Order: sequence, then structure tokens, then C-alpha cells
Amino acid sequence: MIDVAYPYFDTNLSWLSNNYRLLLEADDDTVPVRERLRFLGLYAYETKEFFRARIPGLLAMGEVSNDIRSKLNIFPDSLLEHVYETVENQLREFNLILVNRILPALQEQGIHWYYREAFADEHRPFLRRFFVNKLFRYLQPVFLDGRRNSKLQLFDSRHLYLIVRMQPAGDSEEDWYAAVNVPSEPFGRFIELPELEGKRHVAFLEDIIRENLPLLFPGYEILESYALRVERNTELTVEDEYPAPIALRILKQLEKRNFVLPSHYYYESGMPLYMREYLMRKAAVPMNEFHERGHYIYMQELVSFPALSKRLDYPYQKPVQNPGLDDTGSVFESIQKSDHLLHLPYHSYEPVIRFFNEAAIDPHVREIHVSLYKINSNSFILNSLISASRNGKRVTTYIELNSKLDIQENMHWSKKMRDAGIKIIISIPGLKVHAKMALVKRKVQKGWERYALLGTGGFYRMTSREIVDHTLLTSNRELTNELELLFGYLSTQDEPKKYKYLPFNYLFVTQFTLQQRIINLIDREIASCNAGLKSFITIKINQLQDHTLIDKLYQAGKAGVSVQIIVSESCSLISGLPSISDNIVVSRHVDRYIENTRIFHFANRGNDEIYLSSCDWTHRNLHRRIDICFPILDENLKSQMRTVLRNYVNDNQKSVRLDLYQNNLKLPDDTRVKVRAQDVNYRLVEKLEKSGPAKKTE
Repeated sequence: MIDVAYPYFDTNLSWLSNNYRLLLEADDDTVPVRERLRFLGLYAYETKEFFRARIPGLLAMGEVSNDIRSKLNIFPDSLLEHVYETVENQLREFNLILVNRILPALQEQGIHWYYREAFADEHRPFLRRFFVNKLFRYLQPVFLDGRRNSKLQLFDSRHLYLIVRMQPAGDSEEDWYAAVNVPSEPFGRFIELPELEGKRHVAFLEDIIRENLPLLFPGYEILESYALRVERNTELTVEDEYPAPIALRILKQLEKRNFVLPSHYYYESGMPLYMREYLMRKAAVPMNEFHERGHYIYMQELVSFPALSKRLDYPYQKPVQNPGLDDTGSVFESIQKSDHLLHLPYHSYEPVIRFFNEAAIDPHVREIHVSLYKINSNSFILNSLISASRNGKRVTTYIELNSKLDIQENMHWSKKMRDAGIKIIISIPGLKVHAKMALVKRKVQKGWERYALLGTGGFYRMTSREIVDHTLLTSNRELTNELELLFGYLSTQDEPKKYKYLPFNYLFVTQFTLQQRIINLIDREIASCNAGLKSFITIKINQLQDHTLIDKLYQAGKAGVSVQIIVSESCSLISGLPSISDNIVVSRHVDRYIENTRIFHFANRGNDEIYLSSCDWTHRNLHRRIDICFPILDENLKSQMRTVLRNYVNDNQKSVRLDLYQNNLKLPDDTRVKVRAQDVNYRLVEKLEKSGPAKKTE
């Protein structure tokens, strides 16, 4: 039952509800089969992230006092039971979809995937050659019974392992155990084998290793082998989830109780109890840290299943050129004439590349400020910034060390940037710069010109073809002046509370103005509704968790304001609660491209306002990071965004409605015109290219 006195859906269960939405897409036979595998991979990744990010907090809450749990309305024991049951049911469905639906679909396309079955004799010579000539050099077999391996420190959380039980030849009295890494990085997890009987064949890399274990351990009889992966938690981030006073109390209580962050040992189905008990003793961890994960584990690598046929993928969508930012002139001259908005991934990403490349060589450019969020080892922007600094520009970057890169790679890129003269300001806890923004200052004869790039997503060319984002390029004085003010503040690295006031009127900045400005905008819609004037609120966002803003949306709904919320991940707001949220509709949108946009649309008595943002409405984003929200001021671009957002609201193909319990309810298949937001938004961008920069689009 929903507690109307505490009308917020649990974040953990909402995350799992979103995970199930990915399974629905994988189970949809109208989706090309390789894309369905990708959604299974995304599900596996999100489940892994859930255990990494959420389970430690739930276990920790079991150690704190009852008054804290009651204050936060968290009951960890029953919640954990619900979570584990939900994940178990989802994993069962994951395997059913893969085995009963997708494997046969691959067969129909002439593709055989070896899945828990013996290799054909015709393939064994190839497997042996591949193992000996290519794979062998990357393997690191280690016996687990040696004195130096009294603890399983050898397991790297970034790798998959095979645990092998064997016996010396002729000696059936003693079992030996060894761990063998599965080096998927050089080859990929899935290996294509020679064609056979007119079909293409694919095998798991670990199955190829299993097939050749006798070559790896000569003189031993191989008895069995099972896959294992270890995920270690390095920090508990309660500060990102709860207000500082409560977070401090939680941490103090956990310290008194000597709370230790758990690790997660994911093992392949069928691993016998005696092998798990052996690993438990070697690792000195309790059995409840071992989790069964199906016949093959770490399936997030399904996102990179081999591209064996174009029929297995969505048809290619060619990136569209922005008509106002062609490559014949200066990008800064184009921005000076008018604002430009890139709708990614439908638009070409080249204007962003040109923005930084031109800034690096333009003799009038004096300063470049950019928030990279995290260093990306293959980011094109680093080379442009290095060139700019070497060309005498003053370059300042605001970054967070990337936990997905190893220490050496972080240090390599940091050193490379510093050697070029780039000033690097590294984010500190509570002041991580999550905003996607850049500012270029040019000194010309008439004075200073400022050019800004503001986005809902990061500056990553590699993912710009996979993620839906919007990027604004503008020279608007109000926006660029406030952006320079923000960058100036960030260079101090002082906490926001030391700055009681910064004159942000156009930019909404978290920890300064964003939450209160959103509240004011909602209050304005409530006042308009009470006065009988036009009022509505449409929000497209990834995560909606902040109770203060949820309460304000409830207030708007109760006042009669029409509230439409489109989420792509978790949502703590409960729609459809009688007398509380029965005027609020929440839908979840999942499709070909990953949704990452945050769009806020307010009626404003008929003079509507549209804002774009890099900020989700979570405690972490609102109170522990620097994020921004910026208005679309150009009427032509505002018209484009109205159409984009309306397409999401009208989507009846890839949107589901969320009920009281966040079940993903498919919309009824009636006689309405079928609307698929991502498809019609791509066609919108194509239309913009044909109509040219001066044409307005409604």
C-alpha cells in the first residue's frame, strides 16, 4: 500500500522499475535483434550499477538507529528482501528472453551462437589455433592454493575470471584450484568463428578458454570451471543522498559499528556449494556476498555484440548538418548572427568540434574556459585545448578524475595538459562541476566578444551518435556574462555557502538559485491556474527524486495545473494518487538512442518559457554539484523545442505510463496515428536542414 502521508516512491524500486523497462525493449520482436541484445546489455549494466551504488547504502541503513530510519522512512530489512526478490525475477526473465526469444531470432538470421553447448568438431582446430596463437599470451593462470595467495587480492574488479578445479594426473586424492582471467579487452567478449553449413557462428571468449584448459594446465585433469566476477565498493556516498546533518549522523554511527563496505561476488549458475565455500574461505567474506547471475555473467558486454549483418541493426541515420553552421565560414561569425541549437544525435557533431578547433587557432581568442566533467582518454577536445594553450590562449579546465580510467591514464592526461600550460581545476567533494559548458573570449577592435556552448550532455564525440542531447551555441550577452561570472567563481574553489549572492538572473545554478527558481516558476503556474489563465508544466528529465520539488509539483497538480512528466530513469513522484497527483501524468521513454535531455516547459500565461539543463532533480545534483539550467531565448529555437517536447508527450510507441507502483504500462493500441518521438524528431531536423536557418518551425 502507498503511504499517502509519505507520497514518494522508493528510489531503489524505481531504479529496478526502469531496469525492467529495458527488458521490455529486449523482448520486443519489432526491435532488430542486435538492438535487443544491446538492451539486455544495458539491463545487465544497470543491475550491476544498482548493486554497486544502492545496496551498500541499504545495508548501512540496517546499522543505524531507528530514529534515523524512521525520519527517512527507510525500512532496510523488508526493502532488501523486496529488492532481491525483484532482481531475481528480472534475471529469470532476462534469461528467458535471451534463450527463448533472441537465440532463435539469431538462428532465423543465419547466426548460430554457441550457448551452453559443445563446439562442433569442425570448429575445434580453429579454436585451438586462436587459443595458442592469439589468446594464450594474455592469460594469467594463478593457483589459489599457494602460500602467497592466502587472500584473493589477485581478482581485479574490472575483469572476468574462470575458477578451475583440477587434479594432478594420476592423483585423484587432492583438488587444486586456479583462477584464469578472461581477457576480453583485446578481442571482445564474443568471437566470430568460421562459417559452417551456411551459417555464421559466435562463441563466448570464456568458452574458448574452457575448451583449451588442458593446454593451459598440462599434467592436470580438468574437472570443472565456473565464471566469477568481483565488484568492490570503495566508498559510501551518503552525503550525495541525504542532507549534511543526517549524513554526518549516519557516518558517525557506522564508524562506531565498524561497518565495512561489502563486496559482490557474482558467480555462474551451477557453481557447486563446495567451490563457493572454498572461495569464501580464501576471500574471508561471508556467503551473503555471493550472488548467482545466470549461466553467463557480466552480460553488459552484450552492448558490443558483433555486427554480423545490417539486418540486425536499426537502419543507419545519417547525421544532419545544421544549416546555419555550415563549414564554409567562421563558426563564431555564425553564432554572432544568431543562436544555434544542435539536436543530437540527429544533428552532426561537427559544429562542436569546429567550435573548439577554431578557438584554438583564432588569433582574436584570448581565453577558453571549459567544464569537461571527466577526462576521456579519446576525447577530441583535449587535443584542441592543448593546441590552444600552445598557441598562447589562456585555457582553464574544470574536471573530475575519471574513475573508469586507471590512475596512470588519469595522470597521463593531466600531465599532458599541464605540460601544455593548461590550468586544471579538479573538482572537490561537494563542488563537482557537472554542468556541460564552455566559454570563449575574443578580443576584437570593438571590444570583448564572448561565445558560449551550453549542453544537456558532455563533450564526447564517441557517444554523440548514441545519446539524445541538446547543445546551445550562443553569444547572448546576458548568458555569456553570467557564464563568465560562474567560471570566475569556480576558479576560487570556495564553497557556495560562502557566496550568499551572485547575480544569476538568466542562468539557474545549483547550490545558488536553481531549486528556488524552479519553485518560483511552478508557483507562477499555480497562480495562473487560480486566476483562470493558461497554465501547464511539462518536464522531461532523467531522474526525479528531490522531495521539495516533488511536493511543489503535487501542489501544482492539486491546484489544477496540467503536469506532464517524462522520465528516462527513476522517479520518486507517484502519479495517480487520489487528491494528491491525479492531475499528474508520468511516462517513461526508452528507445533506440539513450535519452539524456532535461527540458522544462512552463506556460507562463501564454508567453511560454523553455529551459534546458544538465541537472536531474536529485539531492546530489541540486546540493552537491554545480549544474546549470539555461533558457532558450531565440523564438525560432523555442519553436523547435516545443515541437521536440510535444513529440515526446504524444509518443505512443516507445513511452509507457507509470502507475501507482511504477509498473511500466504499455499504451493501448488504438486507432491513433502512431508517434515515435525519436523518429519524428529526426525528421524534424531533416526538415530544418532543407528549410534553411531563417525558416521558423512550429
